[in-house]
Amino acid sequence: MPAHRVDITLPATPEAARSARRALPEAVIGSDLADDARLLVTEAVSNAVRHTESTRIRMVVEVEPGTDRLLCALRDDTPHLGAAHQTPAGCAQRESGRGLGLIAALSQSWGVATDGAGKWVWFWLGASAHRA
Repeated sequence: MPAHRVDITLPATPEAARSARRALPEAVIGSDLADDARLLVTEAVSNAVRHTESTRIRMVVEVEPGTDRLLCALRDDTPHLGAAHQTPAGCAQRESGRGLGLIAALSQSWGVATDGAGKWVWFWLGASAHRA
């Protein structure tokens, strides 16, 4: 069975996070991943809208068939890594900027990679990532 995949480009506007949530694959909706996936996609897209100079954001979401694992990767057109992408440490003390802290806390792994013309922020999410 092939992976469930979404690959969309969103305008970098405040409405982008809502559009990204709506684009999550059907395999996620109703699964144990649904709440965490919606939250982390919202935070990652909002972070890209607020902290980059991009006019668009590409979102790729893939759900592994037969598993409860999801990969989400977001690309913006800003190749440099701002302070918001370097570490989630201290995020909880600020009024805003908690997105990467949430991604670090709820995902199995996450990271940032540049590709010369932009950067990708990615995370793996699994139903058992933070539950005992």
